[in-house]
Amino acid sequence: MTNQESTRQSDEFNMRDQLNALENRISILEKEILGLKQKETRTRPETEPEDDDFSLKLPWEGAEGVMESKFGEYGLAFIGNIVLFLGIVFLTHFISTKGYPIVSFFIGIVAFAGMMFLARFIRKSYQYLAFIFTLFAHILLFYTVARLHYFTTPPVISNNYIVIGLLLVVAGYQFYEAIRRKSEGFAVLALLTTLSLAIISNITPILLLLVTVSAITNMILFWRFGWSRLLTLSVILTYLVFFIWFFGNPLMTQKFQMVGSHHSFYIYLALVGAAYSMVTLVKQKGLFPDDIILSTVILNGLGFSALLGSIVLAFFPTGYIMIFVSIAVFCLGFSAVLKFRSPWKYSPALYALYSFMSISIALYGLYGLPKAYLFLAFQSLLVVSMALWFRSRIIIVMNLILFIFIMIGSMSNTVSHEMTNFAFPVVAFFSARIINWQRERLNIKTEVIRNTYLVILFITMLYALYKAVPGQYITLSWTLAALFYFLLSLVLKNVKYRYMMFATLIATMFYLFAVDLAKIGMVYQIIAFLFLAIITIGISVYYVNKLKAKNEAER
Repeated sequence: MTNQESTRQSDEFNMRDQLNALENRISILEKEILGLKQKETRTRPETEPEDDDFSLKLPWEGAEGVMESKFGEYGLAFIGNIVLFLGIVFLTHFISTKGYPIVSFFIGIVAFAGMMFLARFIRKSYQYLAFIFTLFAHILLFYTVARLHYFTTPPVISNNYIVIGLLLVVAGYQFYEAIRRKSEGFAVLALLTTLSLAIISNITPILLLLVTVSAITNMILFWRFGWSRLLTLSVILTYLVFFIWFFGNPLMTQKFQMVGSHHSFYIYLALVGAAYSMVTLVKQKGLFPDDIILSTVILNGLGFSALLGSIVLAFFPTGYIMIFVSIAVFCLGFSAVLKFRSPWKYSPALYALYSFMSISIALYGLYGLPKAYLFLAFQSLLVVSMALWFRSRIIIVMNLILFIFIMIGSMSNTVSHEMTNFAFPVVAFFSARIINWQRERLNIKTEVIRNTYLVILFITMLYALYKAVPGQYITLSWTLAALFYFLLSLVLKNVKYRYMMFATLIATMFYLFAVDLAKIGMVYQIIAFLFLAIITIGISVYYVNKLKAKNEAER
């Protein structure tokens, strides 16, 4: 054997030894890893998954197949639990009426435990049925505990505060389950439980406090989980329960009458309104539909306004000024916060408008009518200026509508106030100029709003002069108004003021022939005719010269 062959065999043996050693090391590592996994499996406690959340599921949601299968699995499960719940309720009520209320209570508790056990037993095979069993078991628990004092004669526990405390524990546990399970269905159940407790307690401080805490809690849950249906139900039911209290809680007292005292209700109302207003600060993370924000703001505004109006009319018919001033300050400040913090662009404008509406009511309370019309007119100009800062077309449109209503109200008032009459054309003029100046900032693409202000200027100027000057000088004053529009058109280089001049001259001529000729003396008639003739001929000369200059420029 040559040296070369011997060296090659030696290398093969060494390589084989290295491969065998590497294989042994890999085998040892595999055994150690498998041993650790087995040890972890033995020592780690076995955890079972929670029930799937079928929050507020309808029979036609979340299932594949024909309607028959959907209703059979989901609808009948829900209906069956309703029937079971009513059966247990009738049974416990029957036993209670036979003189065994304690036995009735224990039967209710046993039924609750049985439904919970059954739900846990079947949850892997019948998930939705198990979830519905759990929901109705909690409803049965609330009803059973409530019957310890309410709806039972004589009550098992005479002290209603003890039963209220127990029911609070039940409601609190349901809120806990909603958060732990991340279940909107349990959250809705907790909402209904809390509001039901507020009503059946029939104790004003407890009722108002529970409703307020419930509203704040549900707003926090929406912020955290995006539960939009819970939020909508919460807003509607919260204000409904407040109205039930306001009319004497007829569900418990069987009497429909207004409460005798306000019990500082406006504080609770303010807290609820402010809590639901926080929805405008919630960012969209794909957890809820976009329109839930606007609908919540509208529902909150309607409920808050209706209750506030009821309380003011009932208890503060003359002392409401500070209430509306406080609302105006909050809404205006909150709208400024929303401008920089809210992801919803329309929200600052809505709260700013509500602030201006509150200021209007406060002005009415301070000065009364017709004097308040003067301040309301100039407030309209302030609102237009604020709209520039908010860059809000909504504010401009709504303010115009309110301005028209204020103008109509002022004109229809039997007592005429000269300063107020002239305030309307002044405000209309400056509003039109501001809108024309900042149309791009306000994103106004049409002339409708500005033209409307100019029409208001035309009408209110004639009306103000008609009311301010003696009858024999009305024609002269209107002619001067036409001249004023003509001069404005020259200064501002705007043809619309010349159109207003023509309209004013036509109105002046009509008034001269229809009214003045029959009412004023010959001297005033001559003066009116001559003055109107001079103005109209002078303007005609201007147009002739303008036309000649234009033709010469084109040659």
